[in-house]
Amino acid sequence: MKFSMVNRLSSRSYRTGCVLAAWFLLLASISSSTSKASELTPEQIEFFESKVRPILAGNCYSCHSSRIQTPFANLRLDSRVGILKGGDSGPAVVPGNPSASRLVQTIRYASTLKMPPTGKLAESKIEALVAWIEMEAPWPEEVSPEASKTAEKFDLGARKREHWAWQSIREVVPPAIDGVEHPVDRFLLAALRENQLRPAATADHLTLLRRVYFDLTGLPPSPEEIQRFFEDREPNAYERLVDRLLESPRFGEHWARRWMDWVRYAESHGSEGDPDVPQAWRYRDYVIRAINNDVPYDQLIREYLAGDLLPTPRINESDGINESMLGTAHFRMVEHGFQPVDPLEDRVNWTENQVDVFSKAFQGLTVACARCHDHKFDAISQKDFYAVFGSLRGARPIQTVIDSPERVDTNRSELADLKRKVRTMLATAWLRQANKLVDHLIEAKPGAPFLERSACDKERALYPWVVLASKQGDEFTATWRGMADEARMSAEKNLSSNKGMVTGGWNLRGKDYTQWLKHGIGLPKASAIPGEFWIMTEGDRVISGVYPAGVYSHGLSRKHSGVLQSPRFRVESNSISLRLLGGNFSSARLVVENYVLGRGSIYRQHFNPKRDRMTWVTWDTEFWKGFDAYIEIATLDDTPHFRLDRAFQGRSSKPKPKRDGRSFFGLTEVVFHDDKEPPKPVLSPVLHALQGSPPVDTAALAAHYQSLLIAAIEAWRDDDLSDGQAVFLDDFVRVGFLETSMQRLDDVKPLVARFRQLEEEIPVPRRAPGVLAEVLPPQRLLIRGSHKNLGVPVPERYLEALGSSPYEDSRTARLRLAGEVTDLDNPLTARVIVNRLWYYIFGRGIVSTVDNFGKLGERPTHPELLDYLASRFMQGGLSIKSMVRFLVTTEAYRRSSEVSAEAAEKDPLNALLQHMPLRRLEAEAIRDAVLAVSGQLDYEMFGESIKTYYAKPATDKKQAKGGKTLGPMDGARRRSIYLEVRRNVSNPFLEVFDAPKPATARGMRDVTNVPAQSLTMMNSPFIILESEKWAETLVTDGKADLHERIGEMFVRALGRRPSPAEMDQSQTFLATVAEEYDVGSEGILSSRSVWQDFAQAIFNLKEFLYIR
Repeated sequence: MKFSMVNRLSSRSYRTGCVLAAWFLLLASISSSTSKASELTPEQIEFFESKVRPILAGNCYSCHSSRIQTPFANLRLDSRVGILKGGDSGPAVVPGNPSASRLVQTIRYASTLKMPPTGKLAESKIEALVAWIEMEAPWPEEVSPEASKTAEKFDLGARKREHWAWQSIREVVPPAIDGVEHPVDRFLLAALRENQLRPAATADHLTLLRRVYFDLTGLPPSPEEIQRFFEDREPNAYERLVDRLLESPRFGEHWARRWMDWVRYAESHGSEGDPDVPQAWRYRDYVIRAINNDVPYDQLIREYLAGDLLPTPRINESDGINESMLGTAHFRMVEHGFQPVDPLEDRVNWTENQVDVFSKAFQGLTVACARCHDHKFDAISQKDFYAVFGSLRGARPIQTVIDSPERVDTNRSELADLKRKVRTMLATAWLRQANKLVDHLIEAKPGAPFLERSACDKERALYPWVVLASKQGDEFTATWRGMADEARMSAEKNLSSNKGMVTGGWNLRGKDYTQWLKHGIGLPKASAIPGEFWIMTEGDRVISGVYPAGVYSHGLSRKHSGVLQSPRFRVESNSISLRLLGGNFSSARLVVENYVLGRGSIYRQHFNPKRDRMTWVTWDTEFWKGFDAYIEIATLDDTPHFRLDRAFQGRSSKPKPKRDGRSFFGLTEVVFHDDKEPPKPVLSPVLHALQGSPPVDTAALAAHYQSLLIAAIEAWRDDDLSDGQAVFLDDFVRVGFLETSMQRLDDVKPLVARFRQLEEEIPVPRRAPGVLAEVLPPQRLLIRGSHKNLGVPVPERYLEALGSSPYEDSRTARLRLAGEVTDLDNPLTARVIVNRLWYYIFGRGIVSTVDNFGKLGERPTHPELLDYLASRFMQGGLSIKSMVRFLVTTEAYRRSSEVSAEAAEKDPLNALLQHMPLRRLEAEAIRDAVLAVSGQLDYEMFGESIKTYYAKPATDKKQAKGGKTLGPMDGARRRSIYLEVRRNVSNPFLEVFDAPKPATARGMRDVTNVPAQSLTMMNSPFIILESEKWAETLVTDGKADLHERIGEMFVRALGRRPSPAEMDQSQTFLATVAEEYDVGSEGILSSRSVWQDFAQAIFNLKEFLYIR
């Protein structure tokens, strides 16, 4: 493309701010026109059905619809006619004007009338209604509610028969055309000839090179790569270039962004505070690796839906990663409301979003439009929606360990063996001490440490000794009996009281543990018997104590992860109590309706255990009665949303977790009750000590203690300890009688040293967002989409139109669903993906509505070609790279962008692909190209996301929106795919060039042409910075030839050398700029300011932003 220079303005500020890019003008104009359709667009209909109708049905129809004879205030909100007519106060909605619409004023609680009366709608719902009114309040059904009662019955069979997308993929033979080898070209050329059109000529080498580089890698070719291609005169040079680009790691980085558009990748949940989705960036890296490794498409779908359930997961041996486990991270990338008072509604909404994203991304269907009723146009019933909804809703949010089994099991067997040996040797040493307990007690002075610790606590095992040591005769016996009776009666009373107050729960010391969901190597298959212990990994002590029966995450190491979740239950008690221990910021929490954030004043059911001994914690659950919930106990990095409990939050200086991978918990029981106090203890060391016949004197008492202690140690050694013995033995450890110091345990010391060495070698588990499958009853159909209006149960299955039948096991529903989607007989899956690939290569899909293959979508322009590609894709192993190679090696792809007069008249949309369309680069490619051309691009791959930079940060160096840390202006020079993607705070540069918001599947981005884009290229701090960096490189490279430098800049930025006219204009421009900077002709080459202005002008060329 040529460009021309215009007279330069004298004001530098005006030049740099407004007219810099105007000095270079494209001779070829790019224009587009849109006409307002008289009919509603598919996007408007979908928005109404998926966003607006559920809000109205769930919150308004009970009082304002044809369901009641006289609607309140004579206002009906179940038809557009009723809304525009309004009620006693006038029209409810003024299309296009939300601020003048009474509906908006009432739902915002901005007037005396506040609706709904039961509570203000979530902000996201208000925003949806406002957006609907702004788009002129489209309403697809103009039939009155009364007339709709006699409307035509939903006929799924007829809809399936009548629409092309439901039909089986056909085996198609390409047309026979002499001299044309590529099957795709035969299909396209046949259609062109049928319409009396001739294809455009082949593009020149440099145009084709720049095109294929951007299409395959999202980056411009370097001067060296241009030279290499230009000099390669061997046959198939272009095909070899394509192969190199497909093998480049840059291919995966570029194409992974497309996948991320489909699954609405986000690293935060939105709403107030925009909380993080921890470790979300690992999913991005997973997609890049998968695309680069050309993982078959069907495998990617299986991992998307059920990567956590695959019987044979895909293991990345080199990185030690369970790749399949990463595939479900997208389930966590949903928008959550802030402190929803109705978390079930929140859950229904984000599960609907999961259905919407899945069905659009992989099936090209708008299944979510059937939430409130049977689909208005497609062969999708309301029961279909809830069958798919039910298949996805059993995915509980967790942070999942993604390490390979080998990495997870590092040193596990050796540690277990050493632990057994430590137990044996420790028991031997303790028995030596226990055999001298009589002497120790008789000879001990009152101030002895182990007695002093026992004197202050009546529950201690040695408390009776402290009391009885000074007594004799009848007083001794009477005191013993009194203490024994008191301890026994107290235990019996507590047991009776507990039975009376407890309404339900689980005993984790027995078979109840098998009902709980578990994730992480720290959690055993069966609960631990009494006597479990942990070998300390630092300090002089060997162990801290002996635990009762229960579940413990740190049997071998506190590095071992653990997530323990109860079965789902309906909250019916005023309180829930847990008996647990833990530390290093492990957490226990009540998860109501899968709401993972648990923030705000009503979500206080959260606790961070802070000690290595069992303690009760009680939650007030009265507010949540009637809701479904489950209890989760997790190690620090395994909770979906880390949060300090109220005890920590109340401190003036909040503690910060130590990120060394160590955290632990233990749990013995969970009880439901209505009292505010937790259950009372029924086991204690003193109760065990006071059993048996009363001793006659201190000598007999000492012997009694010795006998009990020896029996407990031997039972511990032999794995035959009772809970009573466990608390008794633990007490002797914790008061310091039984030795735990390695300095005094010579036989144990080397074993512990080796244990600690092996434990230190355990790698810290790597986590990512994930899910845990649970068993659930069938989802109830929600009448009119309202979670408050339950219909019949709908078993989990896929779409009836595709022949699906109910799944037997709800826990594996996602796995069954994945099987049906990837079945080669599914008519949608292969068609949808090849159509997407076609769109990215040719700029327009064979089905132009790439996310909608339904009736409201466009019909394919080349149906036989679409089926041919789908068949080839399936027969070729579902390889994305192979299909991309197949498409970019067509003659059609190599055509120029020159439009013939006949094509402009007969095919203005270029649906027949007479020429390659002129396409603007995607937002990420523009930014990446700026970095690459300026020589600043850092090609480092993977890792944590780079924070977003804002030109006007808050005074506390936090971003004004979201309160997140400010990122570097140049994004650390990394490719755009490594920049953080947040819901509430978009990257300003990428957003202006139409990077999509992570709300739903976006297979086709908007391509707008607005003044903000030109202003951004002229005024963005990023563009100015990179222009400066490029200029700095230029003036320090030592080249002394003006023509050579200008030519090099053109080659780097545009992939070609300047024409003679462009060279003259460039020199004129440089001379004019130099004059303003008072730089003489001899100083032009060394002036950074001059070359910075020229670099920025190059960046502002449309030729830089577009590919031909």
